[in-house]
Amino acid sequence: MSAELDTKQICSELQSEDYRQRCRTLLQLTEHCAAAPANTSVEAIAGDFDELYLHLLKCYGDRFEKVRSQAVQAVSAFMQSLPPLDFHLLNVVSTLAERMGQTETVEQSEEIRLLYIQQLRLMLQKYAQMGNAGVLRECYEQVVQVLNKSIRDAYAAVQREGCATLVELTTVASTHEFQPYTETLAIALYSMLNHRHAPARIAAVQALAHLSLHMNASGDSLKRLIGEVSPLLMDNMPLVRRECGQMGVLMLLQLKDRYSYFERILPLVLCCLKDDSPEVLAYIQPRWLQCGKQYYDENEAELAQQEIADLPVANYPADVERPSIGCRGLVQRSLRLLALITRECSDWKDNVRLHSLKLLYQFVLHAEASMTAKFFEAYPHVATACCDAETSVAAAATKVADLMGRLLSYDAWIEHGLHGLERNARESYLKCFYYMFDAAQGGNYEQLLRLASLLKCVDYAHTLKPSLQLYILKMLHTLLRKSTELNAALQQLQQLYALLYATALKVMGLAYSLPHDSAEHLKLGEQLLEQLAALEATTVEQLHERWLLLALLDVQNLDAALDEQAEPVLLLNGLINLAGIRASCLPQLIAQVQLVFAHCSSSAQLHIFSTLSIVSLKWSHTVRVEREQRTQLLSNFVQQLVAPYLAWSAGGAAEAMRSVAMATTCALAQGAELEMREILPTLAKHMPSLLEDHNVATRHYAIKAICYFQGLSVAELKPLAYATMQRLDDPAAGIRNMAAIAVAKLQPVFNSELEPEPAAYEREVWDSFIKRAMDLLLLYHESPEKDMQAAAQSSLMALAKLHPVAWEERYERALSQARRKEDLVELYGKLQIKEEEQQQTNSDDA
Repeated sequence: MSAELDTKQICSELQSEDYRQRCRTLLQLTEHCAAAPANTSVEAIAGDFDELYLHLLKCYGDRFEKVRSQAVQAVSAFMQSLPPLDFHLLNVVSTLAERMGQTETVEQSEEIRLLYIQQLRLMLQKYAQMGNAGVLRECYEQVVQVLNKSIRDAYAAVQREGCATLVELTTVASTHEFQPYTETLAIALYSMLNHRHAPARIAAVQALAHLSLHMNASGDSLKRLIGEVSPLLMDNMPLVRRECGQMGVLMLLQLKDRYSYFERILPLVLCCLKDDSPEVLAYIQPRWLQCGKQYYDENEAELAQQEIADLPVANYPADVERPSIGCRGLVQRSLRLLALITRECSDWKDNVRLHSLKLLYQFVLHAEASMTAKFFEAYPHVATACCDAETSVAAAATKVADLMGRLLSYDAWIEHGLHGLERNARESYLKCFYYMFDAAQGGNYEQLLRLASLLKCVDYAHTLKPSLQLYILKMLHTLLRKSTELNAALQQLQQLYALLYATALKVMGLAYSLPHDSAEHLKLGEQLLEQLAALEATTVEQLHERWLLLALLDVQNLDAALDEQAEPVLLLNGLINLAGIRASCLPQLIAQVQLVFAHCSSSAQLHIFSTLSIVSLKWSHTVRVEREQRTQLLSNFVQQLVAPYLAWSAGGAAEAMRSVAMATTCALAQGAELEMREILPTLAKHMPSLLEDHNVATRHYAIKAICYFQGLSVAELKPLAYATMQRLDDPAAGIRNMAAIAVAKLQPVFNSELEPEPAAYEREVWDSFIKRAMDLLLLYHESPEKDMQAAAQSSLMALAKLHPVAWEERYERALSQARRKEDLVELYGKLQIKEEEQQQTNSDDA
């Protein structure tokens, strides 16, 4: 090669004032080096470079960018073929340090700065075979200056190349000699961790990973390095997260003092094992197994004995592969890591909380039963996270709770868990405990009874929070499921079932009364009641009859000035709606309703009274006792709750209560028709005033109830009859129609034991009413209202059959006064035809 190169001529041309000449010479030199035959002797190349290197390195400072660029490329071309001599390395590195290792930016061209750092990387690769020999150890300071400047460069390509060069340096550098420079380089790399380009962040993490192997583990530098990289575990780019995991793997495998830093290194790897990206998981999983294998090999004496007793976990989560014993040993050695994880579970950033819970999941998965001793530390944090406002965070927390219930020792954590529920009656603790308890295997009768009693208390079962109600019902389902696995006496199970019933009914009652969508709550509760009924070999109706009193007795504080949205009022309202009126607890129900009527606000009174009127329609279905006892219970119910409010009283609240009381009377007349026949006569004295009440609703229910009054004497029925007849002139069309129908249904009972004159007087009084009623009905038969006309016609036809003589008389009288005689004649004709048909039917039967 020296025979072909005229080194003196080249030196002369490199000193030419014409920059184009310098460029041509440098280009030709580069091409000549690249095209040199493979058999060219190394000595010849080194000889040429020895004669040219001063002029070539001088061109690094040429004022023309093209010359500087060609000079760097020419030197790099020589370096490709030169032997690894200390002399060449020192000269080039010194020049690079002058051009790129200064505080200020000497080289303005980004492309040339990239060539500089590429050249440095080339030399490190070239001279790596020298190991620690030669001058490499003597130029660490200059190399670090160049690397430090390149890492802080504004040009991303230069930064990435600087990181790659640093990785090359760490592979050949001696830790003892290189360690003083590691912190300076690390500080420079920290600024790249927030770079907007993902490749730059990846390069920085990779450089820090290799740099950490040379850092002083006794100081805070390594701790800071891990702390700076950790936030990138939440980076939105999977490759960045993967590089963080790779950094953890590298440190676990090669860091000399790794045992002291397990608790800080492990999060870098464990987070990647729960990463959302399959690419990250697939990359890190086999490397994590490699870490576990190395740890096993290093601690084989201890872990081999543990492996003998390492039985499969019976309740292991499905579709989850159990970590190797070496991987588990790594985590079990670092239980102090839990404090660092749980501290971030309450961070103000959503992604930090989510990241910490995913990490905690992997921690629990590897620690298994060894973490039981730390349960009391994790429980409050996981519980709080279960009710996080961010849905993804809450979902991750529930997965952690489920895993804790499966893998931790049940007998060890159950007492702590129950104690936490007793001291913290909050949704967060119950939700966390539910997922743990539901997933766990185990539970004796005392524990189930204690938990059922706790849920029945005021702090839980009386909550107005829909979300807490939902988890109480879910917990009851779990208790019922676990109760089927118990070997307990029948009496003990019935005691437990009674608690479950009372709690479920109270929660369902409150959910029913609250103004939110309670469909899911009611569905869960109904399923629970049906399962209880099946276990007891009975029906839900009989469960209400047997245990409703337990729930009613828990309705407290009704003797206060409560409104309709107060918890006791809502609970009582819900219980009545869901279970109805039951004979076994009717006295208690009456007593509680009387407290509401005596102390609570008018809105609360109306709320409860309205509910009673609705459930009264099902009296005969819910009060299942003997007829005499049912009548007595109904009499007590009416006299104590309904009758006192039928009497007229001034005020808007009294008017509303009177209206609802009348509605309840009407509902009872329909729901308990046979029993109310004996009770309604006692209420007859209130009906005339109720039929004339100012409130249209009161008049509506009163006229509707009139039809059910039977068995009254003429003297008792007369006031009701004339009051009903007056409603034919009611302002409300609906009431007029019902009054027209009701008039025909009033039938007194004539006393046959009276003397002839009083008996005749009774019939005369009633005939007088019938005639007056017929006159009015004939008048309303001409009404333009179709409904009223039809009602009048129906009643006239009914009265004509019962009183034909009076009908003939009133018909003749009305015919002479009618405006539309043809309609009246048509009605009379219909009656005649029906009479004839009836007579024909009777003769045929005879």
